[in-house]
This record gives sequence, C-alpha cells and structure tokens, in this order.
Amino acid sequence: MSTNQDTGLRVLAVDDEVPAVEQMQWLLEADPLVGAVHTATSVAEAKQVMNRHRIDVVLLDIHMPGPTGMDLAHELRRQDRGDVPHVIFVTADARPAVHAFELDALDYLLKPVRSTRLHEALRKTLNRVDTGSISQLPEQSRVTVQQGSQQLFVPIRNIRWAQAQGDYARIYTEDDSYLLRMSLTGIEEEWSAHDFVRIHRSHIVNLNYANKIVQQDGKMFMFIGDTELPVSRRLMPQVRQRLKQLNFRSVPRSDG
Repeated sequence: MSTNQDTGLRVLAVDDEVPAVEQMQWLLEADPLVGAVHTATSVAEAKQVMNRHRIDVVLLDIHMPGPTGMDLAHELRRQDRGDVPHVIFVTADARPAVHAFELDALDYLLKPVRSTRLHEALRKTLNRVDTGSISQLPEQSRVTVQQGSQQLFVPIRNIRWAQAQGDYARIYTEDDSYLLRMSLTGIEEEWSAHDFVRIHRSHIVNLNYANKIVQQDGKMFMFIGDTELPVSRRLMPQVRQRLKQLNFRSVPRSDG
C-alpha cells in the first residue's frame, strides 16, 4: 500500500496481471485526488483488502481467472451498506460496457489507461465520497517520472517543452529530460493553465520559456532557449492568439 496524503480517495486497483496493477498504482500515486493506494491480483485478495481497509473506489479488471471482476461487482452491488466501494471497470475489452453500467459502475476505462482519463473518472466520485478536505486540493502542480529505480517529482512550471514519443511524451527542463507516461494531448488538456500550448503535432511548449519567435516565407519557428521548434501552419492562428495575450512580438528571420 502507498499513501500520498492524509486526505483523498482510498483506491484499490485489482488486476491479475502484475505489470498492469503496478502501472495503475504508478498512475494513482501521481494523481492529486488519491490519498491511499492498495493493490490486489485476484478477487479473493481484493476482498481481504476491503475487509482490512476502508476503500472508496475499486478499479476493477473484468477478465480474471477464477471469480471475475464482474462477479465481484455483482457481489458489491448486493451488499446493503453505506460504505460499499464504488466501481470503475478497467479492461482491454469494450464489449461488457453496457453490462458494467447496469451494475452502476461509475466509469469504464479501456486499457492502456491515460492519466487524464483516470483523473476524470476519479473526479466522478468526489460528490459521493467523504474524503475530508479533498475538494480543496489544488490542481496538479507536478508530475511523477521514473528514473531508474527512483520516482522523481518534477514541477510543471519547470518544464520548458515536450516532444511526442510514441504514446508518451519526453519533457525537457533546463538541465535534463524525462519520459512522462502521458500523451501530448493529455498535456494540452491538463496544462493549459500553466501556459502550455500545442505548436505542432509533435511538440507542446511552455510559453513562459519562449524567448524568440521567427517568421520566414510563411513559416513560423519558436525558440525555447537555444532549441528551435517549428510551428505547424494549422496551429499558427492559435499560437499567434496566445502570444498576443502575452504581448509577445515575433521578428523576421535574417539568415545573413
């Protein structure tokens, strides 16, 4: 079990595949809505955890050997108690979705689960669960990245730009870069309040670190320190609007 804070959702992640449950634990520990994380790799183990700890939300894989996640959800629904955990199904198979919602599941997440989608699902529990002062928690201001055997906490305000790397993103600070298990789309959705703007399908930047904008032959380039990044034609209007809000002027390129 891992605990991030004294208030927050008490979550149990259940999946018979160890890598999957470890990945979910990693995502949950990085989410500001979560206070305590428990894990189980079977329905029997999940029941033991729920007997020992108060659980607000169960993230439940549907297909497991022996009793399935759907079996456990049926059992929880039959319990006539006020402290029965809410269920969020997590699975690679979309077919049981209708059945899942018949069981009053809060949400239904498809693997691989994105941090933004998980955060959205967890937010649905806030008006149903007493979690102390969780409603007053600030929005996420840092992200967790893995470096070897260590987990590092990187303040979002220190991230200068990010580059798409498969389904993830490589984030760049002044001195280093890290692989973040989050897509550029997720960054665009969650970090706009931190002045991040999408400039290209492969790049998103923190405008607070933009030190020069260059335009030449209908093309636009943005400099983050010494790094030159292209701005796609499709996104130029959006980027210009954001720059205008910051009173940032572009300069013509001179290659002489």
